[in-house]
Amino acid sequence: MQRFDRQHTADGYQRRAMVSALTILELDELMARYASYETLAEIVRHRFDAPVPTLHELFGRLVFNVLCGNTDDHARNHAAFWNGSSLALTPAYDICPQARSGNEASQAMLIVGQQRSSRLATCLQAAPHFLLDDAAATALIARQITSIQQHFDAVCQEAGLAVVDRNLLRARNILNPAIFEGAPDALQHLVAGFR
Repeated sequence: MQRFDRQHTADGYQRRAMVSALTILELDELMARYASYETLAEIVRHRFDAPVPTLHELFGRLVFNVLCGNTDDHARNHAAFWNGSSLALTPAYDICPQARSGNEASQAMLIVGQQRSSRLATCLQAAPHFLLDDAAATALIARQITSIQQHFDAVCQEAGLAVVDRNLLRARNILNPAIFEGAPDALQHLVAGFR
């Protein structure tokens, strides 16, 4: 497997300069709980290469974290490459679905305002900060839900997950029913056959 934080040069492999979202947001470890997607989106608009597609990608990552139950999306688990003059998102990394026993879960980073609830409705409230209107944001979420449903079994098989683990992921983490609370009916109907 090739590492995205290394690049091959004539002198061999070298590190690519990267900064975490924690650094981009000018926060230290003690202030990490104040990190927010909303503020990160504002910085992307002003300091990143290709801000519009970057904002859409960042929104997609937020949505995917909610859909797959990854609540470990803290500001050290987002980063950007630095080329000396501008920033560009790194590939997504350290995505780890967390088991959920109840209906309540929160993302590590604030999503919009003081809200961090792991719900698609919260993501939709944040969509304008990522330069997405309601229709575009809903369509992006629908594509991800459909893709997860289409590829879930194949990915589990490729990863060598036992049937018990696969069923636990399906029941508690991936497309957990609680994330659909307050979401448009069109999104809720997409998952009718997943369980």
